[in-house]
Amino acid sequence: MEDYITVKIVTAEKFKIHQGFDLANFYDRFHTLSEIYVYKILKNETFKTFKDNISRTFNISPEQVRFWLFVMRANKTFRLESPIPESYINTSMETIRCRAALGCNEMRLYMEVAKKINGKKWFPAVPNANIIIVFLKYFDPDKQALEGLGHLYVQKFGQEISPNMIEEMNPESTFQQSEIQDGDIICFQKTLTEREIQKHKTAGHCWDIPHFYELLTLRIVVSFKPKFDYFCTVKVVTAEIFKKHKGFDLVDFKNWHDLLPEAYLYKILKSETYGVFKENISRRFNIPPEQVQFWVLINRQNGTIRPNTPISELFLKTSMGEICADMNSKQNELKLYMEIADKQINGNMWFPIIGERNTNSILIFLKYFDPGSQTLKGLCHLYVQKFGKVKDYINIFREKEKLPPDTPIKIYEEIGPNEIKEMKLGSTFQQRNGDIISFQKDLTDKEHVLIQEYVKAGLIYSIPQFYESLTSSNDFLFQPKLKNLDEFELVLNKNWTYDQVAEEVATHLNTDPLKLQFTAAHSTSGTPKNVIKQTTNQTLSEMLQTAYLSPPTRVLLFYEMLKSNIVELETKKFIQVYWLGKTVKDVEAINLHLPKDAIVNDIIKEIFIKKAPSSPNAKIILYEVINNKIQKEYKGIESINEIQEFMMLYAEEISQDELLINNNLQVYHFTKDPLNTHGTPFKFFIKNDEVFADTKIRLQLRLGMNKEEFAKIRIAIVSDVMYKKPEYLNDDDIILSEKELTNMDYLGLDHIDETGQAKSADRTIYIRG
Repeated sequence: MEDYITVKIVTAEKFKIHQGFDLANFYDRFHTLSEIYVYKILKNETFKTFKDNISRTFNISPEQVRFWLFVMRANKTFRLESPIPESYINTSMETIRCRAALGCNEMRLYMEVAKKINGKKWFPAVPNANIIIVFLKYFDPDKQALEGLGHLYVQKFGQEISPNMIEEMNPESTFQQSEIQDGDIICFQKTLTEREIQKHKTAGHCWDIPHFYELLTLRIVVSFKPKFDYFCTVKVVTAEIFKKHKGFDLVDFKNWHDLLPEAYLYKILKSETYGVFKENISRRFNIPPEQVQFWVLINRQNGTIRPNTPISELFLKTSMGEICADMNSKQNELKLYMEIADKQINGNMWFPIIGERNTNSILIFLKYFDPGSQTLKGLCHLYVQKFGKVKDYINIFREKEKLPPDTPIKIYEEIGPNEIKEMKLGSTFQQRNGDIISFQKDLTDKEHVLIQEYVKAGLIYSIPQFYESLTSSNDFLFQPKLKNLDEFELVLNKNWTYDQVAEEVATHLNTDPLKLQFTAAHSTSGTPKNVIKQTTNQTLSEMLQTAYLSPPTRVLLFYEMLKSNIVELETKKFIQVYWLGKTVKDVEAINLHLPKDAIVNDIIKEIFIKKAPSSPNAKIILYEVINNKIQKEYKGIESINEIQEFMMLYAEEISQDELLINNNLQVYHFTKDPLNTHGTPFKFFIKNDEVFADTKIRLQLRLGMNKEEFAKIRIAIVSDVMYKKPEYLNDDDIILSEKELTNMDYLGLDHIDETGQAKSADRTIYIRG
């Protein structure tokens, strides 16, 4: 897997049907194919090769395609940053990924397609000081849907202002005045009358864009049937793909995106005729059209996908949309096997007559299992007589694998994932089109000692065993939980124990299995869930709940490489505390492993050891932070088991002088709205009879800001009391200690988040990343 990178592509068509934030949903790990196209490519593949392959897949000329890089902005949105320049045409995709500082062996791209040329250029030059690319969405209250309309190049001009992250735009503003940049999204809707608004309210519907986004935030599903169904997707399997495939069927369509380096996917107009489609595909493979025959693959009742019927030459003038509808259950998708003939039959035709005119010939596929290499490989397809005996074809089977003529073989039919049946040599085939036959060398009496060696080594020696292992195997993606380590994929057996899994991962990472810890992931968000205990007696399937693993799909697991032994660690609890130094800017993470029966005072003792206080009489306070505000200060006697996993904990030193004052306020940061919080909160002591001018000097020192930075801050007293507005402090002569402040009052610092990590507000129609 280290030789590949994953490329996720968003097209204009995918944007048009996306219901949600951004241009597409990159977070839905297990259902991405409905929103994006996923490709696995070699790292050393050049940009030119990649661009040519994708252009061919979508049946578009390469010069009409431009790819933009997505980046994650500070507010966690994914937006376009810059197009990949044509000067990179001979640059490897891995080099482009590294230069763009993209992590995790993954690239996210938007495919811009130009429909007509402008002079000598297909695309506007970017970067350009005068134009930007924006995306439009239209909200239709009647449909309760948000439709992507496409992208647009607009002129930007004027003086900048600073709008909220999601806000209603002033129609008189220029794009530059609204702080719009490349990749931003503009939403609009028609203005509703009061009567129309009331009608939607009564029906419990959204009537404007802000409420629609609010529902999306709450994960309420919106029913929307896209009208953009002019295209159908055609997936083509070739003989070469079948030969490389190592599992059930001809190819694994459930994990199709992982096979795209070997397989072919085309998006074509439904109105395109079969003749045009066949001509185009034949030309791409440099094969005369008369030597190509396409078979329609269908879903059988047992869950397998096999070729069923060849598309007749009588359909050359039939649209692909009609073929989709007539020959397949999915009207927008067609799966085909491309059969290629290398010589004519009887000098006048390329393919055997099959179907109603010849019910005796059937098309089968051969696979060979080699216990020595532990692989099952596709060999070829073959026409056989339906009522011919299996033994009559044994020599042909041997020839296809280049086995000696006298080699004894065992033959099996791959009926389904859980049904592998040995075939009797004296019986007739009785198969149907698309059936798969697997065979292997039958071990002689002298060779039976090999079976014992295979068993001792934990290896597979027979075809039924191999198919059983496929059923119990699954792809697992391992991501680092805390540190910036590599992610990787492994195929593991779902029936393995914790120790077997740890051994396999340790071998991959070249580390001690007892210094690994695994954490399960939430199926929807892909975030860490519960730590998996080393002492568990469950199988891997039971640890992760079998629902994840059936049907097989890639499962996410987080891993940590520990300094201490996992057996010792499981008797302890991991605590991470952020230590505030002399200034709030000096934040340092402290990682602790404490016995599970420890109390909060034990945390403080450990911090005392790691961070020597300025005075032996100083005190360290510990508090938890939620949404950038202190929610709870610990007394010290609480059990550490009361601290929730992933809780943000902060600690700071309180000097002896501050202890004597015994009058403090919580200080927190916000931008404009007290609810729009950001930054690190802290405790600040109020001195008796101190004028506000002197208080500000102390505050500036605590923040670690220079005069210019501090001058941008507006200081206010903010109350937790509902609807009470902030009281901004503009008089340097006031004395804070004389104000009647309660534990519901805070000292609020109103300023822009220079780190770019502020949270979005709740108002929309312009979504700014």
